[in-house]
Amino acid sequence: MDKSLPTGKLSRGKVVGKALLKIGTKKSKRFLSNGNHAQTHKEIADVIFNALGELKGVSVKIAQQVALGMPFLPPTYLEKISKSFNNIPSINKALIRKIIKVELGAYPQDVFDIFDVNAFAAASLGQVHLATKGSEKIAVKVQYPGIKKSIASDMSLIHFGLKHFAKGQNVDHIISEIEERLYEEVDYTLEAKNYTFFKENMNNVNIVIPHVFTKLSSEKVLSTSFLEGLDFQSYLETNPSQKEKDAYAQLIFDSFFYSLYHLKHIHADPNPGNFLFMPEGKLGLIDFGCVKTVEEDFLKKYNQLHLNLVENHDDKSIIPQYIDLGMIEEQSEEKMQKFYIEVIKPLDTLYKEPLLNESYDFKENSDFSKRGFEMIFEVQKKQYHSVHKLNEQFIFINRTLLGYYALFEKMGAKIETKYVNKLMKEHQ
Repeated sequence: MDKSLPTGKLSRGKVVGKALLKIGTKKSKRFLSNGNHAQTHKEIADVIFNALGELKGVSVKIAQQVALGMPFLPPTYLEKISKSFNNIPSINKALIRKIIKVELGAYPQDVFDIFDVNAFAAASLGQVHLATKGSEKIAVKVQYPGIKKSIASDMSLIHFGLKHFAKGQNVDHIISEIEERLYEEVDYTLEAKNYTFFKENMNNVNIVIPHVFTKLSSEKVLSTSFLEGLDFQSYLETNPSQKEKDAYAQLIFDSFFYSLYHLKHIHADPNPGNFLFMPEGKLGLIDFGCVKTVEEDFLKKYNQLHLNLVENHDDKSIIPQYIDLGMIEEQSEEKMQKFYIEVIKPLDTLYKEPLLNESYDFKENSDFSKRGFEMIFEVQKKQYHSVHKLNEQFIFINRTLLGYYALFEKMGAKIETKYVNKLMKEHQ
């Protein structure tokens, strides 16, 4: 089987074109036969992911970003997404040597004392190799070739499919946001700056962020200090104590809100692979390709809204705040009330649930994610037209937080909300 990444405009265009034609045919058949939506969703999801399998590379990452950023997608699409995370082919050894030579000016053996040409991990749009220089162990992330060139062409396939799932509504602003994040992720010089920013400002002795070796990095190669730790699944397999799991969940929870309120930047990729569980309760945080900057004005409005939600203010006082955030269109009071109750309020309920009391136990609420997805799907069935009103900053904050909640659920962890509620009140 051919595992190379098709980078040519013509070769990728053929794959996309064929998939678009198939999607159009399946939609037409359903319309003519008055077929069921669920079956058509499944068939279109199959077409999209078969095409992504051929395109490889960035397409899988796009699909993952879409799943995290668009809460109206049907379960079929989300299920397909969950199986695609490791669907990117490795770079062969000769090409790795060539990339290092082009980017750093010399072959790996001349740049590093030791360089393992076999990757030990996959990363955002690249793969990671272990190297040494002197006494220092170094993680060297090398970007998949042809990734940047493929972003624009591959977005057309996803965009077309999403227009179907969103019932033809305007998803351009969300697609643009995802595309912007992807272009940022393929610029490792920007990721290096993100690493340095968080390392200098995180202000928590239990959060460990690697050091960047600037002279050994470029736009397509990123060298950082190597962290020794267990990945999420390996950590769970050690059967850690409840106390230890609670402590790690608390660390992730508190540091997310610290980043949001104090740094106005969030590590916006809740992939469990971005955490390393280290000795003495320390947590390694890696992969800063997807970082979202939060505007001060938005954060103030967002904070006040969520304080009011946690304090159970009535719908009448909540709706104007959503209008101010651009998520509810100003129209008759009756229409605004209906839209809020059917589309936004169910998601509000999900967001605020863990924050309502002094603590929240994800072991006792092990159906949190399941309820969340079911709620989102119910919203989707009622209001297809809602997608064009979603605020991009709102999406990135809430989907990141919900991603962390899914991790806590897998850990069966209990979190305390005292620090977070204090932060929210301080920033009124």
